Amino acid sequence: MNKRLISPLLALALVSALIFAFAAVAQAQTPVSPQTIQQNAMMTPMGTQPEALMRSQQQAILAETWTLTPQRSARAGFTDLPLRNCEGFYCGVLAKMPIGTQVDILVNDREGWALVHVPSLNMYGWVNTNNIF
Repeated sequence: MNKRLISPLLALALVSALIFAFAAVAQAQTPVSPQTIQQNAMMTPMGTQPEALMRSQQQAILAETWTLTPQRSARAGFTDLPLRNCEGFYCGVLAKMPIGTQVDILVNDREGWALVHVPSLNMYGWVNTNNIF
């Protein structure tokens, strides 16, 4: 029972971390001109200026990278294999895959379900491991 609860929580944590990472990267890619840095430095009282604003020639890029390497690849074993939003036959169907569709297995819970990425659909979801080969 605990494993069935931990796996969806792990997937939720990974998706949340990816969203946070993409937001941080998008924010880091916003260009800042040297004029903006100088204007901000002039508006701040002397002695309270952050070191980054005092040295406009130094630029730093803070980026966080998350990767989730597939354990292995497999193929859908029958037509209309459901890609589900959680582990279980009671879960909603996100998409149906034709036979032979490639899936990258990210997490195998060893209880009959795997979290996969489907490159052709650019989607993530759960599939029953008895139906992929």
